[in-house]
Amino acid sequence: MVSSDAVLDGLQLKYLQGTIRDIMATKTGLKQIGRGDSITNLDSSILNISSNNNEDRIYTYAEAINLAGNGSYSIGLLVTLSTCTLAMGVDMFGFSVVVSGCTCDFGLDISQTSVLLSMPFVGPIVMAYPWGYISDTQGRRRSLLIAMWVSFVVATVGAFSPNWVVMAVLKFISTSLCSCAQSASYTLLGESCAERVRDSYMLIMTSVLDFSLAAYVAVAYWILNLDFAYDLGLITFTPWRLLALALALPLGFGAFGTQFFYESPKFLVNVQRDDEAVDILRKMWRRNNGKGDKYPVKRIILNEEGNERRKDASLLQSLWEQIVPLFKPPLLWKSIMLYFFTAVIFSTNNSFFIWFPYLAEKFSAGLNAMEADDETGLCKMIVGNTNVTAEDYECKSTMEISLVWASLAQGVSFVIIMLVITKLAHRKKALMIIIMTFSALSAIGAVLVKDNLTSFIMFFGLLTNELCIGIIYTYFVDMYPTSYRGMAACIGVMVARLSALGGVNVLGAFIMSHCTSMFYVCGGLMLVAAAFSCLLPPDIRKK
Repeated sequence: MVSSDAVLDGLQLKYLQGTIRDIMATKTGLKQIGRGDSITNLDSSILNISSNNNEDRIYTYAEAINLAGNGSYSIGLLVTLSTCTLAMGVDMFGFSVVVSGCTCDFGLDISQTSVLLSMPFVGPIVMAYPWGYISDTQGRRRSLLIAMWVSFVVATVGAFSPNWVVMAVLKFISTSLCSCAQSASYTLLGESCAERVRDSYMLIMTSVLDFSLAAYVAVAYWILNLDFAYDLGLITFTPWRLLALALALPLGFGAFGTQFFYESPKFLVNVQRDDEAVDILRKMWRRNNGKGDKYPVKRIILNEEGNERRKDASLLQSLWEQIVPLFKPPLLWKSIMLYFFTAVIFSTNNSFFIWFPYLAEKFSAGLNAMEADDETGLCKMIVGNTNVTAEDYECKSTMEISLVWASLAQGVSFVIIMLVITKLAHRKKALMIIIMTFSALSAIGAVLVKDNLTSFIMFFGLLTNELCIGIIYTYFVDMYPTSYRGMAACIGVMVARLSALGGVNVLGAFIMSHCTSMFYVCGGLMLVAAAFSCLLPPDIRKK
């Protein structure tokens, strides 16, 4: 006779076996779940239950990319995408020294110069939305390749512009294309490297962008001070045209280098190209000198919300549905915060960045003209040396060595600071608060301090808010779903360029008449941004 305990044990065993079968069925059925659907409510333990064959395990994307490791592929991708962002910075901001070089050849007046200098900002504003859509629907790598190659060709042709109007149109086209690099590069890097190095890599890439001023000023000094002129019939080939060709080269280098890397595996998983994503992860693991006999991942899921997208939508509906979720809960507050930070940083930083050669030249002239013991401060130094009569003016395309040294000092110091803070990359929120507060206090101190050299050094401190650009783009990767990440970053580029365009024109209009007020306003904006930084998500310590 069978005891009641034995019967109970048998029932429990059958129940347990049935439960295990259900769990395994659920695990296998995960493959059938739409890749864009949220699975955050599923018990995470289901993903960790393995059958007798370990290949049946389903990995989250975070696990899969971390298993791909960090090695030669990740470092090579960092170098290549850093080249793309440097090329973008050189093409956009280096245009200011090209314009100064062509002023004499084209006989530019103030209004024509202003139109030319506005083109690098107008182009990215117009193309921000299309690049966001292409990045999210066609891929990060594909959008970057198209942008960099075509921009390289257009920038090269622009060096042979017969007049300033053609030059303005071609610069509008080239910068509207290469502006894709600022969003696509950060997104591709953020989705293609292990989590433990992602924040550090993105800050390193920003440090390379910080060096763009020193890069193009040093090249411009060497080329613009050459003395040659070759008559080619329609145009005369002079040093500024050679400079334009030299500044276009990094675009080609970036495009060529990108050919040797893969599409974002996370993007591929998101558009249901799972097998291709796994194959790319395996290649990345191999090029990273991955540990073990083979890459273990066979199946991947995206453990995130907000990736729902209709497949039968028309083009206009798709364009609309791509941007609307960014400005609706639960993404609305994230968008407000990040775009506010973007507007503050670019309106204050890029405006002074564009005017930096002019301000540095005026400061150097004032310093040389004054007695050694005179102390007036930055604003009086700048404003006091702007009166130049027509008789004293001589059109020249050369560059002073003092600007080169000032630019190199800015570039090297920023790179060193950025490399130091990469050790604290996991403390993004704390870094945002510290950097924005320091930049604000430096802006205020630049006009309060009367010592000439100290006030100019504090002007450098104002520009340190540029270090927050990399942090902002890590938040774009962290806080948005994969389906909308490229669009969010590209809208960020549009906000950045609109803010920069406004800042450049406001600064140009008032820096000579209300210099002190301009620095106070910049400092106040950054203090507000520092306060808003306290509302960012808490930092997550990396193991």
